Amino acid sequence: MNPPVIAPTAPELTTIAKGLRAFVFAANKHPGGASSATEAITALFFSGATTLADAAPDKDRLIYSKGHAAAPWYGALWALGAMPGTTWQQAADFGQVGHPVPRMPVRGAVPGMEMSTGALGQGLSYGAGLALADRRAGRATRTFVILGDGECTEGQVWEAAMTATRLGLRNLVALVDANGSGSVIKLPREQWAARWEGFGWRTVSVDGHDLGAITAALREDSDRPTAIILNTVKGYGLSAEVEGSNTLSADVAAEHLPAWDAAALIDAALEAIDRYFPHAPVRRRGQAVPAAVPSARPGRAELLARVTGYEAGASVVAKKALGGELAIELAGLPMLWMAPDAIRNSGLLTRMEEVGSWDWDTPQADVLQCAIAEQDAASLAAGAASAGLRPVLLSMEGFYWRMLDQIRESIAFPKVPVLLVGTSGGLGDPLGPMVQSDGCLTALAAISDLEIFEAADINTAKLLALEALSTGRPAYLRLPHEAVPVRHTLEELATRPLHEGVVTLVDDPEPDLVILTAGAMRERAIEAGQVLIDQDGRRVRVLEIISPSRFTALTPGRLLELVPAHAAAVSVHNAPSSVLGNLLPHSRGGIGEARIGVDTYGIAGWPQEALYEAAGLTTDAIADRIRKEYA
Repeated sequence: MNPPVIAPTAPELTTIAKGLRAFVFAANKHPGGASSATEAITALFFSGATTLADAAPDKDRLIYSKGHAAAPWYGALWALGAMPGTTWQQAADFGQVGHPVPRMPVRGAVPGMEMSTGALGQGLSYGAGLALADRRAGRATRTFVILGDGECTEGQVWEAAMTATRLGLRNLVALVDANGSGSVIKLPREQWAARWEGFGWRTVSVDGHDLGAITAALREDSDRPTAIILNTVKGYGLSAEVEGSNTLSADVAAEHLPAWDAAALIDAALEAIDRYFPHAPVRRRGQAVPAAVPSARPGRAELLARVTGYEAGASVVAKKALGGELAIELAGLPMLWMAPDAIRNSGLLTRMEEVGSWDWDTPQADVLQCAIAEQDAASLAAGAASAGLRPVLLSMEGFYWRMLDQIRESIAFPKVPVLLVGTSGGLGDPLGPMVQSDGCLTALAAISDLEIFEAADINTAKLLALEALSTGRPAYLRLPHEAVPVRHTLEELATRPLHEGVVTLVDDPEPDLVILTAGAMRERAIEAGQVLIDQDGRRVRVLEIISPSRFTALTPGRLLELVPAHAAAVSVHNAPSSVLGNLLPHSRGGIGEARIGVDTYGIAGWPQEALYEAAGLTTDAIADRIRKEYA
């Protein structure tokens, strides 16, 4: 990368830093950690050592991971015109109800906000995903991640540090704001260099308030990821009574703020900025920054044309086939196939051997074998997705417990299009209770903006995976542990509408019993329904729920068409009974509803059929339970 030759002088950079610090104190939102990062932000945007302030679409990227202290970054973005038509006073009022900029960064709130931060510890993983995607695309950009030293007590930071080294992400730079304070605990500054060096990073320690030293560190090239340790003072510039205090984790009293002429300092900073960045004043006056044009996303029909299904009647273990087959069939698309446990258990080993292990010598590889670091993998996938890749992350459903906050914060809340695939959903694993999926699906279903899909067989799994990839939304696809027969060809399935999230398996125009089921329980629900038809003379309709989130969105009228008010209703699932049970319509004129599922932790082991007996989920047990409920 060749940074601009023309850049502000050292005195001008100092003027800019003073203006940003005046903005920080005017905002007075976490001014301790915000002020300690002010020189770093000044050097990153205005020293000419990076392209962060450029208008080009392929400029460098910044992840401000310590999002609670984002004021100096907001000040820089405002000065460069990312909040057009606002005054600095209006910009400094961020975080108030109705303000376009939140207290903590939200991806897309203004141009330049790459990630929603505030859940500490996730930013470096996300940044690694951005750097990985840029390297894959051949872009000469760098990703910078600002971390707090308190944040570096989060384990995910070190998961990401290990990943970045293993992947040779020389285009990734972490800046650690070592102000000695992790919220209310003291953190010795001298520890950080050795820790980052121990993870294989090129490490540089500088005075975090020395603009020249920071700029020089940013200009240095490396064949490894770089960590710049910024030795700073928390609340730098506040009154002597509180400067450097370990209690500056919120706003400060007015008497501790310096008696500065904020307007004059900010005007002087703008004068220096505008001299070298002529687009800035134009945008501040009201010309909005052009939004990035999203890359084209193939539709489901286009994806289906590349994929081969199985013949009806085949019995395939979906978790062993889905990832590997789709990775081969969708080769050539900007995909990223990931597995944070074992690549072979995700079916990806064949593709991995074909394209080579992901390292610096094979950046074109589309399969990433992650370490056993699920949290890092989830946030990394989000970063890669936001930079144009289409990540598919496969892991056992029980391991998704470890990623819930990463899925919520890095993927679902900012609506980043990552497809999460949970294998071994339901009952059964020789490894025992510790890998049981138990209530994980319930937790995932509670995450807003995460679309839930569930497939019984391999053809349905392929169709739903392609549906999720084509929507451009975050999604979770649940796959069963066991082999499940294929009932319909992929071509037959592709003709069915998916928008309602339900498929009719057994139909009766006037049912007196409706069974809702999903996943591996599909076959047992059909068999139990047939028993009740043959032995009890019941009129049964069986519905397969392929997307609980879509089924939930049905209108009351449509729901009554599927589950008539005069019919008894029951849900049958190998997940907690509430997942499908909550989908049953209420106020049914006195007719009850039965929820059959697995609400007990620890039902795991082998053989699998014994587990279904213990859980009361055999065909006969389901039929008997329905008889008792509706005697």
